[in-house]
This record gives sequence, structure tokens and C-alpha cells, in this order.
Amino acid sequence: MALDVETPEVPLKQFFDYATRQIKTTDTLPALLASAFIGLDLIERGTTVLSQIAPVDAHQTALVAATDAWWALSEAPTLAWPERPMPDADVQQFSQSIAALVMVVAEALLNIASKTTEPADRVACLRAAHHAGHVHAALK
Repeated sequence: MALDVETPEVPLKQFFDYATRQIKTTDTLPALLASAFIGLDLIERGTTVLSQIAPVDAHQTALVAATDAWWALSEAPTLAWPERPMPDADVQQFSQSIAALVMVVAEALLNIASKTTEPADRVACLRAAHHAGHVHAALK
């Protein structure tokens, strides 16, 4: 996959399409709830961008409503942490999955930092990668 360093925008539509596919193909209620929750998170992020690039009242209203929807769904009991602990093997596997994602994100951040011409982007990416390294170390 080639990285287009000339285009500063992240194609959020790809994330929206992915979330839509996840929601439409999920086959259990807990997984559907989790997918919807992730979808609401993306909607909130998208409306944040929209309200910044085209700040009209309707976009601000959409952002507030998206945030309210996310908070409302966050109260669903199925999204709550389990009342009983996970078996150690499940905890370890979950921790390893998070650590693996951290490494993918950190690599992407370092890739961006090495290719950007914007000093503030470089600093932000390097700082984020530094903190991601702490997350990874804590999980290992």
C-alpha cells in the first residue's frame, strides 16, 4: 500500500464503510452492540471534523447529538466490563491483541513522522509513538 504524503486528509469514508460492513455482518447481539458502539465513535469523530471544516449550526447540532448517542449507548449493560474476571488465558490473549495493535499504530506514526514535512505533525506523531511504546511495555 503506497502512502500518499501529498494528501493530508484521512479517508474517513473507508472507516465508515468498514464499520458498516461490521454492523451488517455481525451475528451476535453483544458483537452487534460493540460494532454499533464503534460506529457511534466514528460518527462522533466524523461530525467533529465536519463541524470544524464547515461550522454551520446543523453540523454543531449533529456533533452534540452524536456525542449524546455515544454516551447513551455506553450505558448499555452488555458493553460494561464483565462482573466476573476473565480466565487468565483470555486476559493474556486480549492483552496481546492490544499490544499488537499498539505496534501497528506506532509503526504508522513513525512512518508518518519520517515522511511529513510539517514539524508539528512530526512532533505529535513522535510523542504519540512514545506514549504508545509505554502502552506496549505495560502490556508485555
